Amino acid sequence: MYHLKILISSFFALFAVMRLTGMETGNPFSVILFIVLLYIFHALNSDAAESRMEPKDPPLCAVLSLCFATFTVAAKYETICAELTSGLFCAVVLFFTWFGLFLIYFYFSIWLMPTAGRLHITGNAYSPTWFPIVAVAACMLCWLPYFLYEYPGVMTPDSINQYAQIIGAYELSNHHSIVHTALIGLFYHIGTTLTGDAHFGLALYTLAQMLFMALVAGYVVKTMQTAYIKTPIIIVSILFYALMPYNGICAVTIWKDIPFAGCVTLFTAALVRFLLRGSASHFTKPRPSEYFTLVLPYVLSGAMLSLLRANGFYAFLASLPFILFIYRKSLKIMLPVHAAILALVLFVKYPVMQVYDVRQPDFVESLSVPVQQLARVIANGESVTGEQLEFLESIMDVTKVSDLYTPDVSDNIKNLIRESGNDYLEAHKSEFFKNWFLIGLSHPKTYFDAFVSQTSGFWYPDVSYEVGLADGIYTNDFGLYWQPVLHGGIAVKIREVLFKLQDLAPLYGSLWSIGMMLWMLLFTLALSIRIGKPANVLAGLPILFLMLTLIIATPVATEFRYAYTVFFCMPVLLTAPFVGAKNQ
Repeated sequence: MYHLKILISSFFALFAVMRLTGMETGNPFSVILFIVLLYIFHALNSDAAESRMEPKDPPLCAVLSLCFATFTVAAKYETICAELTSGLFCAVVLFFTWFGLFLIYFYFSIWLMPTAGRLHITGNAYSPTWFPIVAVAACMLCWLPYFLYEYPGVMTPDSINQYAQIIGAYELSNHHSIVHTALIGLFYHIGTTLTGDAHFGLALYTLAQMLFMALVAGYVVKTMQTAYIKTPIIIVSILFYALMPYNGICAVTIWKDIPFAGCVTLFTAALVRFLLRGSASHFTKPRPSEYFTLVLPYVLSGAMLSLLRANGFYAFLASLPFILFIYRKSLKIMLPVHAAILALVLFVKYPVMQVYDVRQPDFVESLSVPVQQLARVIANGESVTGEQLEFLESIMDVTKVSDLYTPDVSDNIKNLIRESGNDYLEAHKSEFFKNWFLIGLSHPKTYFDAFVSQTSGFWYPDVSYEVGLADGIYTNDFGLYWQPVLHGGIAVKIREVLFKLQDLAPLYGSLWSIGMMLWMLLFTLALSIRIGKPANVLAGLPILFLMLTLIIATPVATEFRYAYTVFFCMPVLLTAPFVGAKNQ
């Protein structure tokens, strides 16, 4: 029975790999791969391997494998069923592939979970107190060439829209976070007051953003020292922040997503510091110094992450019940802290924005995935009832949908709705969801295909997209233009190599993958439970909820900046499962 189990597992795993890669059944490499799989499954089913497991491992690994296998099949089902025409046969092949993938992911997790669980990355008795300063200095020094090359900063149409609000050319709008627009305006006005040069004012903001992100990296390093993380891991984290090209280019790009990533990372690191003080009965009132090093950063970053992006507020609200549950024995301390965050957020969102007459995003902005699904049905020429067609015609010109629909960007369809049907949509929200649901019942495959096209880059690693393409200041009507201090062919070539290397170097490319970051996040959450520190799951919950909001409502597929938070926060997330209070 044991040998039969190994043979069957190896066969289904081979079947899955061959369907995913398109390998022909007569390919001699399939025999070699089958033998390799036999060896691996035999080793992972041995007594030595089973002795390393804990009772928690199989269920945790099963949940992870269920997610990973489902993600893979969902993203690659067209490749898996490439030449198949029979629906029944395709369903069988999909199931066999899913099962084979489940086995691959399960046995890999069964090996990795105990291996990771035995890592000892804490216990460092001493690390230099100047490490956080080194982190800040290294980041600023390594990011300086990006600043000089992109001077005064990278400005895309979103950034230019915010600049237009600052100078009064456009009305104030919270579509691009009015708080972020105000921050840009603050440094812009300081710069123009001092020099009269708009570009210097924008450069001043870019430098402030660089310094903030560098300080967050320093705060992360100090948090690692507080958790007694071993020095080599701290050094690697410093190098990650300073040398990864996407950290450099993001630091000098004027997007709300960048300070948002810094605020979420700061919030997460502060949350880890709370965990280091104890999560329940051992939790004590913060010392006076900690009001400046812990409470204040936690409150301000919590407020800012809720104000810089709408999904940040949703992630904070979703995380709040779990945080308060973990600290249910310390509510006298934690309730006022989180009440202060909510008070700051609500004060800005309502009284302040009403006083300044800030226009809020319209309803259709939150409907990226549903409108893309409806548009795909129309673009494919699929049937809808007369009543459903009448409603769709009330919110958009359906004759233009086929030409405007793009599977990975919802802006065209949202703007089409804004042309003629936005008011009707605002007044008939329940009717929209009713028709969306009923049309989906009739065209589930089309809805599924639209969803995958719009979101797969956020939950499946093997989705290609380009990072760091934005350069300088985009064409605009406000007299802004790119003024690089570093320029010339060598600078251009170095930049090109830095952002193309991810496409050539195995493993390194995984550090650029949004989907891989999500999978790593899920693994760290499971690892916290496996190690026996379920409270440490808190460190990853805000990021997880942020990623879920992207999957539900992303306007652009595989947009790196939307998920930049999970990259910048990764050093915290990877070490969080291993840290704990001294008295735990």
